Amino acid sequence: MLPESQARLLRLLARYPDELVEAWDVPRELSLPGLSESLGLVRSALHEPLKSLEEQGLIQTRNAHVIGGGNRKRSVVHLTSKGRQQASTLVTTAGHSMDVETTDGLHGREFETAQLQSALSEGAAVLTGMPGIGKTALIKSLCPPKRYVSMDASMDAQSLVAKWLEIDDPPMDLQAQLEMLSESYTIAVDELQEVHPRHQAGVHALLQGLIDSNVSVMIGVRAPSPFEHHPRWNGAITLSGLDAEASHKLLGDHVDFDTAQEVCEALDGHPLALHLWSPSDALPEASDAIQAFVEETVLSRLVESARKDLDALSAEPLPVKADYVDELDLNPLDEAALLRWPTGLVEVQHLIRNVRRVAWNEPVEIHLKAVGRWSKIEDAEARWFEAYHRLMSGQNPIQFIVEHESAILAQSAAAATLLDDALHLLPDAQQLRTMAAKLALDRAEFSIAESYLQDLDEPNNRLLARLHRSQGNVSAAEEAEQRARASVSQAEAAQMHLSRMAALLDDRLPDELGALDEVEKGLGKTKIADMEDQQKRSAIVLVAILKHRIAILRRQPETAAEIRQDLLELAGGEDPLTERLEHIESIMLTDYDSSKRMEAESSMRRLVGRTAEILQRVSLGLTLIQSQARTNIPGALTTLENLQSLPLPMDLPAGRRLDALLWYWRGELEPEKRNAYWREAAQRFRRAECPRAARSLTERLHKSL
Repeated sequence: MLPESQARLLRLLARYPDELVEAWDVPRELSLPGLSESLGLVRSALHEPLKSLEEQGLIQTRNAHVIGGGNRKRSVVHLTSKGRQQASTLVTTAGHSMDVETTDGLHGREFETAQLQSALSEGAAVLTGMPGIGKTALIKSLCPPKRYVSMDASMDAQSLVAKWLEIDDPPMDLQAQLEMLSESYTIAVDELQEVHPRHQAGVHALLQGLIDSNVSVMIGVRAPSPFEHHPRWNGAITLSGLDAEASHKLLGDHVDFDTAQEVCEALDGHPLALHLWSPSDALPEASDAIQAFVEETVLSRLVESARKDLDALSAEPLPVKADYVDELDLNPLDEAALLRWPTGLVEVQHLIRNVRRVAWNEPVEIHLKAVGRWSKIEDAEARWFEAYHRLMSGQNPIQFIVEHESAILAQSAAAATLLDDALHLLPDAQQLRTMAAKLALDRAEFSIAESYLQDLDEPNNRLLARLHRSQGNVSAAEEAEQRARASVSQAEAAQMHLSRMAALLDDRLPDELGALDEVEKGLGKTKIADMEDQQKRSAIVLVAILKHRIAILRRQPETAAEIRQDLLELAGGEDPLTERLEHIESIMLTDYDSSKRMEAESSMRRLVGRTAEILQRVSLGLTLIQSQARTNIPGALTTLENLQSLPLPMDLPAGRRLDALLWYWRGELEPEKRNAYWREAAQRFRRAECPRAARSLTERLHKSL
């Protein structure tokens, strides 16, 4: 009969199919580090059982690529045919499940598990403890994998909500976030201390709201907890070291109990430190601090090249894709239990990372080498890392960030942290401060944007106008816009005025007329003659489009048709624009219960399907939804779902306005979720500089409540 240490390995390996024996890529769980983590044993505890199983012909080893582990091969373990037969017998006769029986760090955690379960039955639970003490393993044992999120310095409240709800476009508004999470099962957020100061207020406000709403949320954070003194509990649950019995289980049967007890006492039962201890190490002195043990014993085993690779990875501010660090040899570090692999990424264990960072004598050199590595990677994400290391190496990264603005700003939460760090080190970098203010406006963080704008040497009136409009202060916005127009050429001022009229016409809810009189007066004041020659034709067309839209809103079919005919003559024949306008007339100016309306909807649906340009396609689709909302709600929902999958250009005002309308229609068509969707729509109308629409929708919300 096989010893239990060997039987557990067979049962675990039996979970993976025969086909993997010849697969190019295999799951990490079949590597030595993966087996160790799955079984909750130190690496050294697996050596003897694996050796014995291989000698019996029950397992085989080979080198293969590990999924998510980069391009280098590593040793992996498979069952042989004989081993699979033996595993089947074990399952059948012993009644064992194929599931992993335990998880890393859970030995001896029965009391803390009960504490957490009790707290979760009433709402929230906060778990604190030092790095490597086992917080993550304990939280994961009580939370569905899809509801567990580990934070890093690139994440904000919105990205946390996105992962919890498994959606690409989560709400920005705090109340909308809370409403959409209110019916969640147990959710968990880990590594809260990793949140960048730029995003702490938003993340903490979200978690505080969940706590106050009695949502079952687990929060893992290094002490002190920002929620420790909440009135609903006496304090956070603090995880301490394991006792001798649990430490013995973690170290495995090849270590006798007396030795395990000595190691446990010397290392304060710290699970990660126990993982790092090897029987070949001298027994640590009881007075040794864990950090000293790591530096003097664990890291001393590494050869010089592995130590340099460890420092290189420790310098990364976020977990990274293994493919991005192919120049580093991660295998020795992984075999030594020095790495973590969160959601397909890799980083150094935080305890180890912290020890190494403190010990660095030449951090600038480490960051300079990182600049060289990242500069070779042709990827937009790599530009963010390159900019970070340029900053940390003492270089002036301003020109680099400006040149690669679109790539760096692609992930807005990460970009916000980078700009914040840069401005702390380079407070006079006006270009970066302007960029940070604009990004904050894009993220609907109006108070943060205001702070950045206040610190500019010269007022940026365009951004101030946008800020005031987002805050609902229309008169201040108009004053700032007048100052902005006065500071530019006549041609640019005329262009700004016309763009404002287009935005003003959009500043309304779909069933409202909006500021038609004001727009008409403004169009009459448009100075097309002041524009550059190449701008005049497009300006004339835009004025006609806006007048056509006004005619539609005033239900003036003759006027709309005349404007369309004028555009047709200007184009010199049939063109896509006049076709779109004709479809809009057909669908908006016919009675809802007429056969012509149904024909118009069918025609519009076909037009939407063949329109390639995103802004036009979404705009036409929203017109179709406005009609379908009265005649065919299931059809409207289908149209809306299709539109939501399209990537709107959020760097353009028109894109932001259409985005707000999509959220409005979600609330209109799904009344059971209307409050959350309309709260979010109101916030997005503010971001889109539509204060009238935001105010009107907020009033409707208050009435419905």
